[in-house]
Amino acid sequence: MLLLCSVAFAAPAKPRGVTLDVKDAGVHAVLKSIQKQCGIRSLTIDPGVTGSGTFLFHDVPCKVALDTVLKVNGLAAKTYANSVVAVSPR
Repeated sequence: MLLLCSVAFAAPAKPRGVTLDVKDAGVHAVLKSIQKQCGIRSLTIDPGVTGSGTFLFHDVPCKVALDTVLKVNGLAAKTYANSVVAVSPR
């Protein structure tokens, strides 16, 4: 019985997901929302980044949500150690 209890507590945490429902939202606001929901410690956005979009995500994996927003707006991102992401025009 003790073994079963310890296994239940040792289960890995569910990966974070993005939930977002926006229409014609600025890309900066969308990226900041993804940063908050995914626990990205530092998000740097190049001054040349512009765009907007309509997105409906319900518990979408962080990587998929970020990649989708980047692709729709013609952007690229570089991920560094310690959860640092830099976004720039492609």
